[in-house]
Amino acid sequence: MRIIIIQFMSPKPLVPFFALSAPALTAIAQTASPAVVEIKGSLNVINESSQASTATRTDQSLMDVAQSVQVIGPTLLEDLQVRSLDDALSLVSGIAQAPTRAGTQDAFVRRGFTGESAGSVLRDGVRSVQARNFSATTERVEVLKGPASTLYGIQEPGGVINVVSKAPLARARTDLQVDTEEAGGYGAQFDHTGPIGASGWSYRLIASTEDRDDWRNFGVTRRDLVAPSLAWRSGGTEFIVSYEHTDYDVPFDDGAIFGANGRPIDIPRERRLSEPFSHVEGKSDFVNTRLQHAINGQWTARVNYAFNQHRYSDWRVRANRYDEATGLLRRRVDGRQGVDDNSHYLVADLVGKFRTGAVGHEVLVGVDHERTLGRTMGELTRVTHDGFDTVNPVYGQIPVPTEIDDETRNARSLLATTSVFAQDSMALGERWIVAASVRFQRYRQEEGAGLEFVETQNISGSKVLPRLGALYKLDPRLSLYANYATSFVPNLASSPTQGAFDPTEGRSLELGSKFKVDERVSGTVALFDIEKKNIVVNLDDDTAQAIGKARSRGAELDLVGQVGDRFSVIGSYAYTATEVLEDASGLKGNQLPNAPRHAASVAAHYAPGWRTGGLSWHVNAAVRYAGEREGDSANSVTLPSYTVADLGLGTAFKWNGTSLKLDLLLRNAFDRAYYTSADGAMRVLVGTPRQLGVRLRSTF
Repeated sequence: MRIIIIQFMSPKPLVPFFALSAPALTAIAQTASPAVVEIKGSLNVINESSQASTATRTDQSLMDVAQSVQVIGPTLLEDLQVRSLDDALSLVSGIAQAPTRAGTQDAFVRRGFTGESAGSVLRDGVRSVQARNFSATTERVEVLKGPASTLYGIQEPGGVINVVSKAPLARARTDLQVDTEEAGGYGAQFDHTGPIGASGWSYRLIASTEDRDDWRNFGVTRRDLVAPSLAWRSGGTEFIVSYEHTDYDVPFDDGAIFGANGRPIDIPRERRLSEPFSHVEGKSDFVNTRLQHAINGQWTARVNYAFNQHRYSDWRVRANRYDEATGLLRRRVDGRQGVDDNSHYLVADLVGKFRTGAVGHEVLVGVDHERTLGRTMGELTRVTHDGFDTVNPVYGQIPVPTEIDDETRNARSLLATTSVFAQDSMALGERWIVAASVRFQRYRQEEGAGLEFVETQNISGSKVLPRLGALYKLDPRLSLYANYATSFVPNLASSPTQGAFDPTEGRSLELGSKFKVDERVSGTVALFDIEKKNIVVNLDDDTAQAIGKARSRGAELDLVGQVGDRFSVIGSYAYTATEVLEDASGLKGNQLPNAPRHAASVAAHYAPGWRTGGLSWHVNAAVRYAGEREGDSANSVTLPSYTVADLGLGTAFKWNGTSLKLDLLLRNAFDRAYYTSADGAMRVLVGTPRQLGVRLRSTF
């Protein structure tokens, strides 16, 4: 396989790869005795979609949980070549992309609502401060729909996203992977795990690197990761400690601009409106320790401590004002320097299963403490430059900013919470399950900034957050459920000189049904009604405003199935209607931004049993649709609907006892122009055009 190493050392096109690999594949096919790897469907996709212990904090079957929970497991992530959290969540109803801070961070709309400071992406059940959360360490992605504040405290009412990491295994295994794509560049991953003798200890080491050319006219994404972990298992005790470190350097790209008519300006989508120095460089660290001990046959004690940190600096060139008559653009230059966000999280809880008379209980009781501190050395002084020609652009005419605005120096924001929580899921006979939970949460919030530090916010308080759910089993494969829940999120300031707003509060009602068909198809149908008050939205000047109260109502369908022995499929549909109910600044009646009224997706993997000599083939496809969305709170920008399809073809074989898989993936196969999210007319994220990618993976 030397040819693969040659290709992936090269950052550029795919042609040499095909030229070199085609003869090799022909030789493999003609060899007399390579072992054939049969790729057959299994019920893995069904089994994986029914497990989400971290999202629910118990090991209760999801068929018994009175809430919509969706899981994208390792089989689907592998079959569909998912490479980002955006890709994974496009398969889940009610989730859309929110403004991603110029493509540098994860951000999502959940059932119509977006929260900039919500922290609604978890890593192994711990609130993440990292920019990107999907990596070579990811095993599966869990989505708990609706409010999760009784379980995780500060959360948005639309739901919580949990990215679960790979743990050390007690059997030896090594995975190697390399890939490249049409734009140029490469990625590589190494994953090795196994036992340490007969000691009960096992280890895992995951490492990855990527150096990818951007599909736009300039820009390179570089990212390096190393993640060692150890586990000890003995009887009913398990201890896992893991560490993950990432260094990255990525373009800061606000995308396209829209005109006064709320439609895209007619310039090539490959054309950046920034400068080569507009980028973000940073590093993140995540340490997680988990101890679990079965006290007896009924009770299990758990303790979890985690620390995560994200440090970065950025230099930004952003569109500021566009003259449609001349095609000239005013651009603003600024940036953040020395940002350091970190959090400490400690939780201890007990899970118990027992009966009192005819009632079966699954009880969760615990206490947690979380302290999140954000500091910024300062923000670069904003300077505007006129005269950038969007038709015939000339780059390199403006200087890299260096001066820091004194008012923004030494910015500091602290949020500390301490909570106690309890949950009881009660089985009342054969058919009824009633779940009640409550959290009492105390919080303290401090903010300030300035060369001579000025405190702009210092508040504290407490909140009681209840949730009640009921589920009725019509039979073992069909159930109906309902739940009521509340949420709570303190609002941090959007800029160092602007104080925080009152906390947002939400309440949610949900009705739904869960079903299974012949153990091969399972799904959830849900209807929801959410209200949220004290919502804060971003403005074009990087400040924010509160818009009072808003509502989101909708319906969702999620399906996952194994049709026959060789065909697996996952599908979703969401109808989401949002409206601003109360607002003093003229936004009443508007829709919430970046929330499509209609969205759908379907993805399939098929292994038909075709063979070419010793090669066994498989195909996969994914189609996603998003309807029109408003691109700002004023509803002055409308993002058009889009349908995008990805098509894949792959083969699997063994060579000298080593299992190999070679996959081709044509992303956006029909080369549709589309826009995924917006933060106003001057910041509209552009979807990736047609790109051909190649991936080679080996497992032994």
